[in-house]
Amino acid sequence: MRRPLSFVALALALMLLTASTAIADEPPASPEVAAALQPYFDQHKIAGVISIVADRTGKVHYRNLIGHADVEAGKPIREDNVFWIASMTKMFAGASIMMLVGEGRVRLDDPVTKFIPELNKWMVVEERDDSHLLLKPPVRPVTVRHLLSHTSGLTGSSELQQTTGADSASLKARAISSVTGPLQWHPGDKYKYGNQGMNIAARIVEIVSGQPYEEFLQKRFFDPLGMTETTFWPTEAQIARLAGAYGPNKDGTGYTRGDVGFLTKPWSDRTRRYPEAGGGLFSTTHDIFRYGLMLANDGELEGKRYLSSKAIKELQTVQTGATGVNYSLGYHLRNGMFGHDGAYGTDLSVHPETGMVAIFMVQCTSGDQWAARDLFLKTASQIFPK
Repeated sequence: MRRPLSFVALALALMLLTASTAIADEPPASPEVAAALQPYFDQHKIAGVISIVADRTGKVHYRNLIGHADVEAGKPIREDNVFWIASMTKMFAGASIMMLVGEGRVRLDDPVTKFIPELNKWMVVEERDDSHLLLKPPVRPVTVRHLLSHTSGLTGSSELQQTTGADSASLKARAISSVTGPLQWHPGDKYKYGNQGMNIAARIVEIVSGQPYEEFLQKRFFDPLGMTETTFWPTEAQIARLAGAYGPNKDGTGYTRGDVGFLTKPWSDRTRRYPEAGGGLFSTTHDIFRYGLMLANDGELEGKRYLSSKAIKELQTVQTGATGVNYSLGYHLRNGMFGHDGAYGTDLSVHPETGMVAIFMVQCTSGDQWAARDLFLKTASQIFPK
């Protein structure tokens, strides 16, 4: 049957209108962000990056996808790429503890030995030189707050982790083995960044909740938030979408590809690999955005409350005592924002006052990721609608 010309014209008009609406709904790229990051691409310091500047309502004001996820194959970076988010994993340890604090099951100033009595054997290095080591009991107990704020006196990783690998022993084994290496100072006296405290905090989550740590995260955060690709054990399909980690080659004329040597391969092995609460998660831009929106909305998203207002306030507050370091409970604090970054440059930063949610997804091995991230955040703050 022949259709009237007017019908065909109407159908074409509707198609064009739909297409133009879809284009209009697509968040624009920020020329300011692109210009700020261009030198890092010119010098082969960064191969690919996704940056998001959004507000707490979920509206994305600017989205930049620049460069490649796989330089060798010529694959451009895409929003479905998976990233090793490394130390961004610490945010979930802090949030998990604060969720249990809100339920009255944990207090930040509880001694760690309340939950893991075996750790009453901790000792502190009082004197040390080439000929002797003097150990004394700590003048105060290590608390949950100390664990999450890197002020416990613990070294960055346990002696067990240093021997077997970051993720090759259970959280229980890692926590108990922490007594084999003495505390480097009395709890609360100094700040030293590391993963060991986060893993012990995750073990406390397991003890209090009666669930494996990964199950607690899945049921309390990942599933309800729709974080469908955040995991300690990426599948082979997810690994195929993993953004490559790059830095410049020796003469700076191209890229050299790196790897995630911190974790044990194969990453999909749930039998011999365990959660590394200080830096073991893989995730996507979408999933980090979902988590960032929850933080930006005072612990609530789409009618479901995850963290109380009091808990969110604690996460936005310096917790390192007299050390003078701007760090909270598994959260970095900088320029009025809170969130965390990862070893290869991934970053989530939320501004509680303006409502800005800024996401920077990159896998950079050159050591320039921090300067690039800082420049992005500075630019994002400037272009964010007032």
